[in-house]
Amino acid sequence: MILPNRMSSLGLIACLFGAPLCAQVPEDMGPYPVGMRSVSFQHSLASAITVTADIYYPALSSGNNTPPDQAGGPYPFSSFLHGYFAPPSFYDELITHIASYGFVVAAVSTQTGIFQSIIAEAHDAHALMHWCDERNLISGHFLEGMLLPGPWSAVGHSNGAAAIFDLLAWEPRVQTIASTEGNWFAQSTVGQFQGSLLSIGSSEDTLAPFSSNARRYYTEAQSARRRVWALIEGGAHNGSLDFPFGGSSLSHATQHRLHLRLITGFLRGEVQRDENTYYHLVGSGINGEPVTREGDCAQPILWIQPAAFPPDGQLLGVMGRALDDLRLFQASAGSGMWSSHGSTGGGGRLIHETVLTSIGSAEHIWVPHPGLDSVRLVGDCSTSGAPWRRTRRVQLDLP
Repeated sequence: MILPNRMSSLGLIACLFGAPLCAQVPEDMGPYPVGMRSVSFQHSLASAITVTADIYYPALSSGNNTPPDQAGGPYPFSSFLHGYFAPPSFYDELITHIASYGFVVAAVSTQTGIFQSIIAEAHDAHALMHWCDERNLISGHFLEGMLLPGPWSAVGHSNGAAAIFDLLAWEPRVQTIASTEGNWFAQSTVGQFQGSLLSIGSSEDTLAPFSSNARRYYTEAQSARRRVWALIEGGAHNGSLDFPFGGSSLSHATQHRLHLRLITGFLRGEVQRDENTYYHLVGSGINGEPVTREGDCAQPILWIQPAAFPPDGQLLGVMGRALDDLRLFQASAGSGMWSSHGSTGGGGRLIHETVLTSIGSAEHIWVPHPGLDSVRLVGDCSTSGAPWRRTRRVQLDLP
């Protein structure tokens, strides 16, 4: 079992004896068939005279130009920005995978030649986002009614990750970013970004060494609401591509699977508010994988999974900031919620307190009192006496 980061003793116990038995992991395909359409258009926001793009969407059946699943919409909207000399077709499996979880993903296909302009790709991606947003309101268009109004997310690889941060200067609706093996160009928008950021690096990346590129995005994003770092040990620069390109000690199949897990899981956690998926990204659900993780969350994350042992236990996980004080509270369903600052008023009861590890997270196995059929759970985090920062509130129906 690979444990790249130091874990608390409780976290280790949870890993060995209380790990949930989860049938699906984020790298499994989602419930939606995925259609894809290639488009071209002119737009005042674009750098190119004609912008070309591939749009992936939940569909009635899988394939090119298949009818969209408009009845299931609207869906969250995401943009995909490619790396150097790599059209969207090189990332077809990744983009399809994201869309299979109920996202519309627009992948710009300009700037794919030998001479790439990052700022031009950013302008074209910005134009594409607005073009899709405008078509969302046009009767009879395949995008009619397909897009939620916002906020938006963006996924980028290599130079495409850098292009996202150029795009931020013009588009405030982008509030969630998944950057993989990003090239560092020191844009001021990195430090100003107040949304949620996942930065993925690979330890054997020789094209954009992680310590001076992908890791910089994580360390410089000081204003982010949430930032998560994941280092794929033994990975190279192109694990997000459909095919191997360049060698490393970790197989391309494993690298690719981990990119599917991390990127799609992060979008589900942040955009679709399914924080339980973080168990597979930063919790003990990723133990055994060659991934070193870390997080810094001004707004802490709370994930809950049924524990394998004891059979009536629940695994509660939180990611906040390194060495945060953590308090977890329980209240019976229907009671008033407690106040902050660790108060047990309003029917709340302290069930666990600890200090988060140096990677910003901890897990605890909680066994509900017999006879409970529904409870409310919440966590508070604080550093050095600072105001408490609250997780989401969860009402949990017990078996």
